[in-house]
Amino acid sequence: MAGNLTSDAVMDAVDRIMSARWVWGMADCCTSACDVFRVLHGIDPMGPVRGYADAMGAARLIKSYGGFLPMADALAGAAGLSTSDGVPGDIGVSSIGAAEGPERRALLICIGPGAWAGKTELGYAIIGNAERCWRA
Repeated sequence: MAGNLTSDAVMDAVDRIMSARWVWGMADCCTSACDVFRVLHGIDPMGPVRGYADAMGAARLIKSYGGFLPMADALAGAAGLSTSDGVPGDIGVSSIGAAEGPERRALLICIGPGAWAGKTELGYAIIGNAERCWRA
């Protein structure tokens, strides 16, 4: 399915899933992006690590991988994802400082060239790029 998704189809999933209020472990910057990715591709990159319920649990999880980017790399690899250049439906990691999540990063979903959706406290925001990204 990778590469065949339209921006409209991706935005429909982003709107349905990322519009909810932030809840650690259920609707945060990682789980929301992975929920969208699962709807679009049938793969949950966070499958092996779901279950934390608060900011401390998320911080422990990230620390266990040596940081946010190493965690994203490891989970993408374990899910069988390949690196990409960012097409609608791909999942990515924001640059440091581009988001309000742990390490000021977030997992993102590509909605079109140069446009990525990332979870915010009350919904989602559009970010211009991802530092690293993967596709199914």
